[in-house]
Amino acid sequence: MLDQLLDVLAPKPTGEDRFTAKNMHPQAFRVYGGQVLAQCVSAAVETVDAGRVLHSQHAYFLRPGDPAKDIEFEIERARDGWSFSSRRVVALQDGKPILVSSLSFQAESNGDDYQPDMIQVPPPESLPSERQLSLEAGKLDESFMITTGEDLDIRVVEPVDWDNPVAREPVLQAWMKTTGPVPDTQGVHQALLTYLSDAFLIDVCLIAHGRHFAGQDFQVASLDHVLWFHEAFRADDWLLHTVEAERIVGGRGLARGSFFTREGRLVATTMQQGVMRFR
Repeated sequence: MLDQLLDVLAPKPTGEDRFTAKNMHPQAFRVYGGQVLAQCVSAAVETVDAGRVLHSQHAYFLRPGDPAKDIEFEIERARDGWSFSSRRVVALQDGKPILVSSLSFQAESNGDDYQPDMIQVPPPESLPSERQLSLEAGKLDESFMITTGEDLDIRVVEPVDWDNPVAREPVLQAWMKTTGPVPDTQGVHQALLTYLSDAFLIDVCLIAHGRHFAGQDFQVASLDHVLWFHEAFRADDWLLHTVEAERIVGGRGLARGSFFTREGRLVATTMQQGVMRFR
């Protein structure tokens, strides 16, 4: 499963600055947004000098993707400056954009260093994985295993019964990593973290009022997603993703996430806004 994920997150070139990729879960009810975000990262990395590292991605979700169809990626080389490079990636199906993404890369630079402290939580070894909990409950959805597949090991500090959520403080902490080793290429690890970053951001807004993303009377969909990379990390080592709701109003929910290494280094920050409204 991990080999499959790595293959899906590595779009194949089809022409100059054009790529195509398959979906990780072709039988799912929708395309996982984190997958398309990660594929944009991988495609853009292929067009930038190896000495420049991705430091931010800003994306808008435009249309729901069809998991049964391949996704095409078109890249615009917006700028290559003295120390920064900018790329614009459009993900398309049937000739229509489903996501647009702007990415910025930077040559190595030196400056000051500051970060907030990581919250203290139980170690991952003391927690059950999302896959283990789903298997024990007999409700593993094999068509859409984002947090419960054999490719990723995700352990939520205070697990949520996603089928029967109850209102609680909109804060989550989850340890995350791949289930096996990953090549040393930094772009691969950044693509994997991008894939992981979409897992709980809308969910943390939903649990504020005990709502379910598949509720018949409630519409839920991602609108935009922002990700900042701060320093190098490995996605095959434990990362703590701390997620909290920032604001829920006007039929939208906004959440923030922070990725820390086990040693407490803040390596990435993400934010996402989603539609959350009554039909």
